[in-house]
Amino acid sequence: MITGLHVSHPRAPTGTRVLALTGEADIDGAPLLARALHEALDGAEAPMTLVVDCSGLRFCDCAGLNEFLRARRSAATAGIAVRLATPGPQFTRLLDLTGTYGLFDVQAALDPTRTGMCIQASALAAQVELQAGSGQWELSRDEIALAHSTSAHLADAVGPATTQEALPGIERLERLREALAALAIGIAHTHGQLAWFLARTATVLAPVLQWRALTAEGERALGTVVPSAAEFTDAEDAVRLVHTLLARTTSHGPGTKPVSVQPDTVG
Repeated sequence: MITGLHVSHPRAPTGTRVLALTGEADIDGAPLLARALHEALDGAEAPMTLVVDCSGLRFCDCAGLNEFLRARRSAATAGIAVRLATPGPQFTRLLDLTGTYGLFDVQAALDPTRTGMCIQASALAAQVELQAGSGQWELSRDEIALAHSTSAHLADAVGPATTQEALPGIERLERLREALAALAIGIAHTHGQLAWFLARTATVLAPVLQWRALTAEGERALGTVVPSAAEFTDAEDAVRLVHTLLARTTSHGPGTKPVSVQPDTVG
């Protein structure tokens, strides 16, 4: 049996870095985990997504979890998404008990190629959460009202997953375009941080504009493509995430925290 913590670096697609952990991320293994996470996030070419393969991680205590949380905070500052892949029962229970499960994109199976819209939207949301926690996310009352209005429009456009998945492709595409229109209207009516966030979100969802639901041949399609069911779901999940963040924006002014911020460490 392997004792201690061991880290390996499997090959991954461009823009993604994978760390594979084996052993125990306890108080003795925490320094090695901290170093590995730091190097993965701060290398010469920072990744867009860091995937931590936890399938070989037999045990993790609060010392190890705190290193994951610190890495998540650093990643949010840099706009990097962090995913935990295949965590075992013990690690999953620790995340549940400490209320930190929802802070990470937890993936049931290792899939380093998954770098879609929802992952990018999650990274943006993490940046907003970080700014909110440090009092740097400052919105006026009018901006908060616009955030809530935009959130409502997004919810009207994209409903629950069970509802969306039952719709024909052409209607799912129409609803996603309505969500993009809601973001564009919001951008047109504000400036500063809220406008920047909405604009970045619209950029993340921009591939939707290249989608079509009708058949076409050759040049008649003008370069558009038919999305898969998984791509529809990915885009819809991104819209739901942005809707939730905007709906939770309830405070204004310097030093306030408009979104719910979880602790950076557990103890």
